[in-house]
Amino acid sequence: MTSRSDIIDGSQAIGRKYGLIYTRKCGWVDLGHANPDGPDGAKNLWDKILNEKDEGSGKSEFFRITYKQMMGNKYIKMGMQKKYDIKKGIQVNDKKSVALSIFLDVSNAFESMQSGWPFRWVTNSGYSAEDLVSDLIGFYRAVNPSMPYVQIFQPVSKDLALQIWDRYGPVGNNKNYSATPFLYPVPPAQGGPMCGILPPELNTVQPAKPGILFMEAK
Repeated sequence: MTSRSDIIDGSQAIGRKYGLIYTRKCGWVDLGHANPDGPDGAKNLWDKILNEKDEGSGKSEFFRITYKQMMGNKYIKMGMQKKYDIKKGIQVNDKKSVALSIFLDVSNAFESMQSGWPFRWVTNSGYSAEDLVSDLIGFYRAVNPSMPYVQIFQPVSKDLALQIWDRYGPVGNNKNYSATPFLYPVPPAQGGPMCGILPPELNTVQPAKPGILFMEAK
């Protein structure tokens, strides 16, 4: 669960894999969620789909992949895992659309799990204001890695970020059930938060609808 002590200066965010920053374009961003690397990261999902790494679907026209998001420590881990059948030989742009749909599906399932019993008794992390937006950034960093995302989102100083936290409360108290950002006045003032619009760099891929290109495996 993200806390006030995780806040870092936006100028120090480039190359960091952990920490919480506030940005003018995307609101709060959790650099851990926005990190595409690791076994549960978006890069691993994209590699499976781009290279059609079949995990055994039994269907000649489809390949099967598994994607999961986990939490915990080295002793115990819990999370959400799903399997999907994806049509072979589709175009790269269609693969990106499929990947985004799968990524958002599992991300939402993971946040919903955190919001339910018994997790809600020990954490306020489910659908925290920064979660899905940060996840989306991680996805785009995996499929379109050349963009300078941190600079594009205009991070603010640690002092300003702390003022926003103290004025509007912990991110876990502000639930965001979509991948559109919550934006607050900078510097803090009357009003806020309000739903912002995704920067164009985070809106170049549209999620595919289940059916022709892919489906959840039963």
